[in-house]
Amino acid sequence: MFAPFVPQTESEAVKKLKAALRLDTTPIKVRCVPEPGAKVRNCFEIVDARVRGRGGQMRIGWTVWQHGNIFIEGEFHAVHDPGEGQPWIDYTPREMRFGEILFIPDPTATYDLQSTDLIDNCRVPLQPDPRIQQALDYFSEKTRLMNNIPGVNVAMPPNVVFKIQACVEEASRLLSHVDRAQQPRTPPKVGRNDPCPCGSGRKYKRCHGA
Repeated sequence: MFAPFVPQTESEAVKKLKAALRLDTTPIKVRCVPEPGAKVRNCFEIVDARVRGRGGQMRIGWTVWQHGNIFIEGEFHAVHDPGEGQPWIDYTPREMRFGEILFIPDPTATYDLQSTDLIDNCRVPLQPDPRIQQALDYFSEKTRLMNNIPGVNVAMPPNVVFKIQACVEEASRLLSHVDRAQQPRTPPKVGRNDPCPCGSGRKYKRCHGA
């Protein structure tokens, strides 16, 4: 469908996400330096280990991802602040490689390292198409289903796996329809001896094809 990208710091889409998050902090670009051997998306444990081993602070906020001009989302996230005015660093590995992320600091946010619950992403449609919100609701339902499974590294029951897959597939189907509707349509080719599409009854070559 479309890969997520890192939007510009002060884009209109980012402003909409900030409004949804009720934050007035300034988004910043943070360099990505994936920790070798670390688990994908395990940001809080990775940063906590960095702070305990090398000092500095954990900075909590939201990583910003934009999906075409369909929707934008904030992913609850943590980066490392080495202190002494040094740039913050994102040590968390991801499936896709990025040189930097856009990060909105959230000074009011906290995180319980003992918790197994997922914090759902904050997602904002960038168009009034109702199918976009329907798709985003399916993503939220996926998070809710996953949080219903107690503990860590617990095998999910087959019926829950099926429901999660159904949520992802239905969300992807809806967003694909929206994306396809936005693609520029190539006008049909008209042969020189075909009737002119204008409805004049004349051959195309003697009408608008002249």
